[in-house]
Amino acid sequence: MASEAGPAATPSHEGSQLQELDVERCRHLLAGVRFGRVAVVDGGRPAIVVLNHAVDGDDVLFRVGEDSRLARLTHDGEVPAVFEVDSAYPVEHSGWSVIATGSLLRESHPARWARARTKITTWAKGERDVVLRLQVDGLTGRRIAPPTGAVLEADA
Repeated sequence: MASEAGPAATPSHEGSQLQELDVERCRHLLAGVRFGRVAVVDGGRPAIVVLNHAVDGDDVLFRVGEDSRLARLTHDGEVPAVFEVDSAYPVEHSGWSVIATGSLLRESHPARWARARTKITTWAKGERDVVLRLQVDGLTGRRIAPPTGAVLEADA
């Protein structure tokens, strides 16, 4: 359905400030949210899974069920993966995104496995006895801020 209001009804995004985030800010944001999206390739096709997580040093931990896609993919070893967290503020036309890249594998160290079980509360029901670790080898982030002096729809 076409809008009859025309272009004047939407604020201009010219001058929006896109900023790269440093690694420390990325770590802080990653640790500050409860869930994100893991992206992997399964059978030659991209797949995204929403999961609760916890940060453990430079790595990210997840709990999944034994019958889950990620448990199946990591059964025989590590797989490349990307984990993304974000937050958006539509009224302000601002937000941020952090992306961690690395290798996803099953956690086998008993103390780290136990720590993950206590640090991660899963929102989904059912057993989540497989602990996965994303060994992060890259961490990047961006933030977009509204243009300086912008008049947003909520202000008009």
